[in-house]
Amino acid sequence: MRLPTKQLISKIETLSNDLSQDQLSNFLDIINAMTALVEEASELGDSQNKAAPAPNINQDSLVH
Repeated sequence: MRLPTKQLISKIETLSNDLSQDQLSNFLDIINAMTALVEEASELGDSQNKAAPAPNINQDSLVH
């Protein structure tokens, strides 16, 4: 599920209202870690796309 940015921010703000200070700190740590993972995956995907071009598949060779 992908939310528009404003809706995502609104949901995070609503959720954070119900969290204790410790829970909020843990939640933000998780968000930061997930952001780093997404950025890393994006960079990895970009480098793989540049290194190995997509194979040219001849559809005739797929039919037996």
